[in-house]
Amino acid sequence: MAPSAMAFPVQILALLLTEHAREPFAGPVLIYGRQTVNCSFDDALWMFESLGIRPHLDGMSHPPPGAALDFARLVTLLGLGDATIFEADLNLPVAGELTGRFGLIVDAGTMENVFDLRRGMMNTAEMLRPGGRVVHVSPVDNYLNAGFVQLSPTFYQDYYVENGFDEVHGLMVVRPRDGAASKRWNVFAYDHAALGGVNSMFCSDDTQLAVYFTARKTAASTSERVPLQSYFARLSETQDTASAQYVLSYDPAAAKVTRVHDPASAAAKLALFTPVFTLDLAARG
Repeated sequence: MAPSAMAFPVQILALLLTEHAREPFAGPVLIYGRQTVNCSFDDALWMFESLGIRPHLDGMSHPPPGAALDFARLVTLLGLGDATIFEADLNLPVAGELTGRFGLIVDAGTMENVFDLRRGMMNTAEMLRPGGRVVHVSPVDNYLNAGFVQLSPTFYQDYYVENGFDEVHGLMVVRPRDGAASKRWNVFAYDHAALGGVNSMFCSDDTQLAVYFTARKTAASTSERVPLQSYFARLSETQDTASAQYVLSYDPAAAKVTRVHDPASAAAKLALFTPVFTLDLAARG
């Protein structure tokens, strides 16, 4: 929907394909921004094969060796139809003909650049059809000036739950600040029941944090409801909260997570950060 070109990291493609293998997406597809995937066509086909996804190759020409995979071709490979391009300002209400139109919306680094976040989220919810799914990938920490804001996972969790979406899930993406394109990233499930009551997670200076979030619209979902942040909702209801701080640092084998305050229960808390499986292109023969 935006005129600018952006790079869609191959590690995020691995997450997207892993989710499609678990529960196939449905079209039509809307991608925010003119995305080029940081992955070759041949590597994408290898990822499809590794995950047991049948690529839709009928009538598709093979691009030159090493050519980057554009998102429109990825949509076709997934069998989700053809991708169309149009321009719209997410700060303003979108045209009525777009309401309830899309089965999948992919926001790979746009929402943090939308000044009117509430309108941007409402547009996203309204353009999905019931049963449609949204995928957000947004900076969390050490991305200063990458957008107007750095979005916490509780932002997406609280908005979609408040508006009656289901299958609301988050992942914390821990990546190295340097050489990220060629290294495996660490990915952890975001356990909101435990971490929604924690008021601070951040990363070391050689690390960047992002969030990967998905949600599915139901027939009863809304778009205009404004949530109270979970942390403060728990405070008002005298539920458990924690002033603890977690520091996540990139490690090529496993992330290091440190409980900074109140270390007495550190072991139980550190168990929250269990890596989830993602593909490593270095494993390709």
